[in-house]
Amino acid sequence: MSTGHPQRVQSMFDRIAKRYDAFNTVASFGRDEAWRRIAVRLAAPDHVERALDAASGTGKLAAALATQATHVTALDFSNPMLQKSKPIIAAAGLNERVAPLQGDVLALPFSDGTFDCATIGFGLRNLVDVPLGLAEFKRVLKPGGRLVVLDIVKPKNIVSKAIYTIGFRGMLPLVGWALSGSRTAYQYLPNSVQRYLTPKELVAAMEAAGFSEVGYRNLMLGSIALHSARA
Repeated sequence: MSTGHPQRVQSMFDRIAKRYDAFNTVASFGRDEAWRRIAVRLAAPDHVERALDAASGTGKLAAALATQATHVTALDFSNPMLQKSKPIIAAAGLNERVAPLQGDVLALPFSDGTFDCATIGFGLRNLVDVPLGLAEFKRVLKPGGRLVVLDIVKPKNIVSKAIYTIGFRGMLPLVGWALSGSRTAYQYLPNSVQRYLTPKELVAAMEAAGFSEVGYRNLMLGSIALHSARA
């Protein structure tokens, strides 16, 4: 599945790095932190040694994951995002436990079976090849390791659809423009969701990549999906 030219997408995230967290808080009505806590509980219900947070952005999910992991690699393709993550990680006292690393989810720079668990928050739909991304997660996870995917999806309920159309597709790009000065970047967001897999399609894609125990739950009136699976 293609969601746009990878260099163009990377450049867009480079431009919005400074205002990325502010927009996420507004867009989620302040629920993004709670969603990260749920993702961590699914990925590592018990303490693990090594964890990966891919498409890590400003590192907030990686920092949350460090509450359950001895060492977390926070990987992202955008250097400005990684630079923004460093003071967040330092403020949490996690410099020794969270390591930012620039890299590509479609070619993870790790040996097979490196990690006990992996997370990706609001990043899978940005990959130009979702099946390849899932295959890479499967490769670097230890047998039985958990993968958790947190992302925005198109809601099915009529009321939720109306709210999604008016708020997410109509108002949020304007909010993003006001916060970041980049209208194009935040128009990309709803467009990427329109092209993204449905929750059931993602279940099938994860199973096709070799994952088992695949399941998901919806949050925020069905506009957010949390998928979990075992390698």
